Amino acid sequence: MKNAIAIAKKELNIYFATPIAYVMFTLFVVIGSYFFLRLLGSYEQASLMYMRFNSPEMMNRLNFQDAIFRNLFGNLGVILIFIIPFLTMRLVAEEKRQKTMELLYTTPITPGEIVWGKYLAAILILVCTLALTLLYPVLVQLVAKDQTGVEWRSIFLGYAGLFLLGAAYMALGLFISALTESQVVAALITFVVLLMTWIIGWTAQETEGSMREVVTYLSSVSHLDSFSRGTLDLKDLVYFLSICALGLFATHRAIEAHRWS
Repeated sequence: MKNAIAIAKKELNIYFATPIAYVMFTLFVVIGSYFFLRLLGSYEQASLMYMRFNSPEMMNRLNFQDAIFRNLFGNLGVILIFIIPFLTMRLVAEEKRQKTMELLYTTPITPGEIVWGKYLAAILILVCTLALTLLYPVLVQLVAKDQTGVEWRSIFLGYAGLFLLGAAYMALGLFISALTESQVVAALITFVVLLMTWIIGWTAQETEGSMREVVTYLSSVSHLDSFSRGTLDLKDLVYFLSICALGLFATHRAIEAHRWS
């Protein structure tokens, strides 16, 4: 574990010594803020309309979680599809291109420690990225001036879903980076794979029976939506953790195969 932490520190130094992390942070916050302000504006317009028509029943149904944050978490999940390929593309591919991977093989570091070290660094970057958007619910709470304005349990579950989604995406991106020496190729393939896990859910409406259930289960958006609604379901945890485990196992095998090739 000591070696894995050392590798994670090295990767974090590279992230913050280059513009990669800062550019991704900026893009995530700027685009996320755009969606947040749009959703906040729509909530305000809906509130004014219901008040104008004196509709207390509709006002009671209107809440921050459903009107703002459920949609916001979905939008942030889409943004992750675009930024994670750039965060994972160099993790292994750059090592292979510069032939520094061979140097790691000459040390007493195991392939498993290499995988965990690089994955840990990627996870810490993900946590920093998501933490930057915690300002959104805080601002809503301040504007609402009401302790019950924001359903914090649902907010934290939504962020937990985003974290698990990002962790699964990171594992897939790390594996794809281990398959090539080109960062561009790694980023492109990762983007396509992540996009497919999102849009596969669109075909669920065109299928029926057990096939529809399978397609829905394979879609990452359906599992993120459960967290965004403030519900915690075992099948959603199993889905994300299975992708993480599969991606890390495949990365380990790819690095081990490269070591003996």
